Amino acid sequence: MLALSDTAGVILLVLGGVFVVAAAAALVLRSRVTREPAPDIPPAMEPGPSDPALETPLLQKLQGWGVLLVAFFVIWLPYNWLIEPSTNLKQDKALKTEAIERGSRSVELFSEENQLGVGCVRCHGPELRGGVIPFGTGFNYPPNLTTICGGPTTGHATIKSLADIYTTIQQGRAGTAMPSWSIRYQGALDDQQINDIVNYLVFLSSKNVPFKDNICTNPDAVKAVNSPSPSAASGATGATGATGATGSTGAGA
Repeated sequence: MLALSDTAGVILLVLGGVFVVAAAAALVLRSRVTREPAPDIPPAMEPGPSDPALETPLLQKLQGWGVLLVAFFVIWLPYNWLIEPSTNLKQDKALKTEAIERGSRSVELFSEENQLGVGCVRCHGPELRGGVIPFGTGFNYPPNLTTICGGPTTGHATIKSLADIYTTIQQGRAGTAMPSWSIRYQGALDDQQINDIVNYLVFLSSKNVPFKDNICTNPDAVKAVNSPSPSAASGATGATGATGATGSTGAGA
């Protein structure tokens, strides 16, 4: 279905209103057509009504219902086009709010009251601000998840986009205590559960990470994190130049 702009929708509404008024006026005028006075004939001798006279009221009724039906669609369709963007926005906000609420319960421990619990707090701390757990012959230090959308600026060196958060939860991280959680990688969570957790983590980060550094909500922050810094680029150029110079010397020798 083609989408209409607000201006086009208003124009259609106005045209629909004009059409309804004109149709109603036509019906009224038609019903007021002057008729010649009937001759003075005794009632018993009056002729019966003709077929057109019997069919006209039914025809007018059908035409009236047809006009009402057309008017309904002329007004109803543009109206729905006009309110569709705001309706979709409300639905999207409601769905995200519900996902965040489910995610907040998922990160907690499983219990009879909280059957959505996955137990992220077991390793990442009761407030998801990081923890210390035994791992192998030593210890592992699960990171602070309340600032994960800060990426390298908040100590999450391997997190440079929202996709990295999904990948880490789905596949785990080699060499650490972080396991894979997605059922596609022999984990226990489906995509909806992982999506709920990520939405909750993004919600937490929005409180603790400035927007300019938030790689989950700010595309410019993603570009800044994933593009090489000028100093690194100049260093690489210098190293290339030095290598070339050395090679030339060797060739000359």
